[in-house]
Amino acid sequence: AVIGINPATDSPQATADLLHLLDDIRQRFAIPAQSCVLSHITTTIGLIEAGAPVDLPFQSIAGTEAANRAFGVDIALLREGRDAARSLHRGTVGDNVMYLETGQGSALSSGTHLGTGGKPVDQQTLETRAYAVARDLEPLLVNTVVGFIGPEYLYDGRQIIRAGLEDHFCGKLLGLPMGVDVCYTNHAEADQNDMDVLLNLLAAAGVAFVITVPGADDVMLGYQSLSFHDALVTRRTFGLAPAPEFEAWLRRVGMVDDAGRLTPFDVHHSPLRAIAGGSRAR
Repeated sequence: AVIGINPATDSPQATADLLHLLDDIRQRFAIPAQSCVLSHITTTIGLIEAGAPVDLPFQSIAGTEAANRAFGVDIALLREGRDAARSLHRGTVGDNVMYLETGQGSALSSGTHLGTGGKPVDQQTLETRAYAVARDLEPLLVNTVVGFIGPEYLYDGRQIIRAGLEDHFCGKLLGLPMGVDVCYTNHAEADQNDMDVLLNLLAAAGVAFVITVPGADDVMLGYQSLSFHDALVTRRTFGLAPAPEFEAWLRRVGMVDDAGRLTPFDVHHSPLRAIAGGSRAR
């Protein structure tokens, strides 16, 4: 499991405060998870050098050099971030330390989608090229934010569903730990029913993970995604289970029973009460 925060500012101090907050919660409650604050990788590299508790550097990437320059990165900088995180030796299994984000239309949105002779290259081809960049970095997870940019790039629910399946398929072909943020903007011709369809199709296709946010509403970025209960319902529907070490932790703190079912929620005695109310920022 990865617990991430998308910060409203790229401020090093704000990022450091959030990193310490997440690390404090993770260590005090012995949660078998990684944390990530989704600041620009240059901010994260500076914080690693300052001794901040960074599990996973984050960065959005794209399928052309020009598009990556628009994101403020190149392959050398991305490798620097990976190597900086590895130098902390915070992982217990393997050294896959990168959290990378992609999405069809990112190159087009910055006018960096032109190929030989100035001719445009289609969104899916450029998205797949981004996966080649990701594979070079040996990431822990790669996440396509499938409907985030808006209807100018993926017009309606059908196109978002198609793109989500395309991205999952191509990521799997390239051997990536591929997941999907099943999402749409409020001005797209899509709704939560389309997201339910895509979530179930992805689960049937063996997606590695999905992104979930409280209430399925990303209030910072202003788009609709999946909620935590969507992941729970999908696991039940398809007979799936959480990662073994995370399920063992859920059982240890009393959130699930021996069969893996959520225990009855008691607002006064839930372990979540201690986790949500007992953390402190440094």
